[in-house]
Amino acid sequence: MPETEDPIAALDAKDIPTRAAGARDLSLAGLPAAIPRLLAAAVSDKSPGVRLAAAAAVADILSRHRFLPRSAAIPLQTRQEWFRLVADLDPIHNTGLFAVCGTLATPEAFTRVIVGLRDPRQDVRAGACVGLWRAVASGAYNGDVETEARVVATLSDARIRVETRVEIARICADVGYYSALQAARPLVEQCVRQNLALAESLIQRLETPPSPVGLWVCSGLDVSAVDPKASRRDLLCVLGVTDAVLAPTTGAVERLVPTGAFRVLQARPVDKEPVGLVVQVGEHSYWPAGNDELCTFGDRLCASGRHDLVDLCEEVLGVGAAALRVRGASLLARGDAAGAILALEAAIEGKRVPSDTWWFLADALARAGRPAEARPHLEKYLSKAAKRAPFVEEARRRLT
Repeated sequence: MPETEDPIAALDAKDIPTRAAGARDLSLAGLPAAIPRLLAAAVSDKSPGVRLAAAAAVADILSRHRFLPRSAAIPLQTRQEWFRLVADLDPIHNTGLFAVCGTLATPEAFTRVIVGLRDPRQDVRAGACVGLWRAVASGAYNGDVETEARVVATLSDARIRVETRVEIARICADVGYYSALQAARPLVEQCVRQNLALAESLIQRLETPPSPVGLWVCSGLDVSAVDPKASRRDLLCVLGVTDAVLAPTTGAVERLVPTGAFRVLQARPVDKEPVGLVVQVGEHSYWPAGNDELCTFGDRLCASGRHDLVDLCEEVLGVGAAALRVRGASLLARGDAAGAILALEAAIEGKRVPSDTWWFLADALARAGRPAEARPHLEKYLSKAAKRAPFVEEARRRLT
């Protein structure tokens, strides 16, 4: 729930907590029209905390407007005008403005981030690293080889303190800039103590890129973006960099070669959630899929009659309860009740069993001529399923 009734008005409140709350509300739900007022607060508010919160809110609004059709709401000229509002400000006044530069998506703003990496003040360099991350982690920069080369070049820039170059190397490893390996190697010899261990671990990460193989869901959330309303649910089973199965929310299920730049990142979906892998294909970011998405993926393939793709993805999906439930449902749809029973019986012995697994097992037993054995599984299904789950009415009918 919002903390304020009118976030824009809250920015004019006399007390600091209310002004900060207004900025936080705009961070989550603000539109581009709020940016000029937020920029004014980020530059001139008397409270350093409010200035930081206002800058963060601007960056978060911009992060929701990086791709069409939303990006059209902020023309390039407007972005350049907003950059000029903060360009001449000493960055120590509000290091959060680097996050704004990282999300403005203009050449001048990105250059300001790069220049900030060379600043002699640690706080300024840390803010510039945040701005760098918010820029290059976005799908908007996926496949941008010129930007990658520019970032990698900073690892050899003697004007940048070594601890900041180690942080840049971490960003490179996180966003899949594996071209940074050679430039990062000398950092090990230049570091001491804690930075040395970090530099060594980063070299190992750059030497061994993570595998993209797995099941991923495109929630509509860009990496580093803040967008509570992100809602796309396309599912992608990656079999290899050039081989995948796409099961979109709408449209046909298909096996394809992912088009557009392809990379694997390390990021967290939202604050306070653990860091994990993310796959980017072009501008779209795919986050790790859970058990519910795994079942949805299998159901979409089955609904399309693509049981061949279920078989193809079997090894990637694994042998957990959800994967076995998908396998069992697919076999049942193909008329193989005996095979379905074996898979589904194994599924209900696992952990985090999808509730409809018991329905499919009961249905398979009934089709195999064993209705008496099906009853306890129908009862189990009804005890776990939501009231409006797809098979509830039929399960009740079979029990009468």
